Amino acid sequence: MQNHAMHTLDLLLALDKPIPRYTSYPTAPEWGSIGPEEYRAALKKVTGPVSLYFHIPFCRTMCLFCGCSVVLNRKVETEERYVDYLIREMELVCENRKIPVCQLHFGGGTPTKLSCELLSKLMSEIRKQFDILPDAEIAIEIDPRTVHEDRGEKLHLLRELGFNRVSFGVQDTNEKVQEAVRRRQSYEVTKYTYDLARSLKFDAISLDLIYGLPYQTVETFSDTIAKIIDMRPDRLSLFSYAKIPWMKAHQKAIPDETLPSTEEKFRIYLLAREELLKAGYKAIGMDHFALPTDDMATKPLQRNFQGYTVLDVEDLLSFGITAIGYCQEGYYQNVKELDTYYSLLDRGVLPVFRGKVLTEDDRIRRWVIQRLMCDFKVDKGQFFSRYNIPFDSYFAEELTRIQPLLVKNDSFSLQATEQGSLFIRNVTSLFDYYLAQKEGHKSFSQAI
Repeated sequence: MQNHAMHTLDLLLALDKPIPRYTSYPTAPEWGSIGPEEYRAALKKVTGPVSLYFHIPFCRTMCLFCGCSVVLNRKVETEERYVDYLIREMELVCENRKIPVCQLHFGGGTPTKLSCELLSKLMSEIRKQFDILPDAEIAIEIDPRTVHEDRGEKLHLLRELGFNRVSFGVQDTNEKVQEAVRRRQSYEVTKYTYDLARSLKFDAISLDLIYGLPYQTVETFSDTIAKIIDMRPDRLSLFSYAKIPWMKAHQKAIPDETLPSTEEKFRIYLLAREELLKAGYKAIGMDHFALPTDDMATKPLQRNFQGYTVLDVEDLLSFGITAIGYCQEGYYQNVKELDTYYSLLDRGVLPVFRGKVLTEDDRIRRWVIQRLMCDFKVDKGQFFSRYNIPFDSYFAEELTRIQPLLVKNDSFSLQATEQGSLFIRNVTSLFDYYLAQKEGHKSFSQAI
């Protein structure tokens, strides 16, 4: 696989350009101003079931690789106030009706930085405002260090509160790499947290890794992958380090000379992929792996701002600063500053400030991009049944730009080759109308 996939450094460099990760289409740089009344009108059409996302932005310290929306905080009262305002936002969204929910996700930041009392309060209010279905997926992102600190008290609580899926941030087990990104987390801490979660019988445990971090090599990451495989998580995310210092200034503290070269970074990914496949994991979408028994390996995939999911649900209602939702064929994002968020909610105003209502062309391209990102393939018959348009005629211009090395195109389907599946962002970007209008614009992380 490695020799076949690498080919030449020239090819890698040609493919290594700024490309979106396509958690949305159109992507965020194409959005504009949208007011709370437009969002409220969309909400009135929602019948459910829906997904819910709660953004908990607080962290104690900043990991240098982080691309998330984070607020550094060590004051409990700041978190207490934030939870109170999340409750106010829920009240404005629900307007005394209980929308059914099939998926709930806490992300951040560090959601488990909230105290047990605050987590209990927030979950109680969510259940009061929404109808959480009995088989709902209830998931949370966890920093293992917060579990180790309280000897598992919070993890026990999460299970009692109904959480059935957990995702642990690991990134890398190598101490030199951890030190370089200011994420000090021993393997013993990670293993303790994982073993405790297993004993509590969560439905699924996922671990998150990042490749392309400073001082990583094929040899060091091989050791990390071996330790992860030995733990045997149900799912594993293998994210490329998204270097975006123009958006996240703290990333400038990572010297460029400490990062692996493009070629080395790709070899690290190929090594990890090979080892995971040999260990029995199935490659899922762009950057996930799952055991054959996991839902993600057996059911059709969808993709949204929470990543890959097997739940076929369109509407995603999101809460908290910077949170992004998808509602009735439109994207809506909340304001980014705490003070603004509080001020709007004090006035009874939904804290939305930007987004995009999709055009017909947006909806068509969004579906194609979703299928490529999830299945590496577009079924042309399915496309025609859905839109009553021949795929080849609608995308005639895009099809002139496909690379046979990456894409196989025939009368029935357009499908990524084995090589193309490794560069699915490049394949998918062919169908991004907006990206084609501004080639070379530095809004996104590199493809590799």
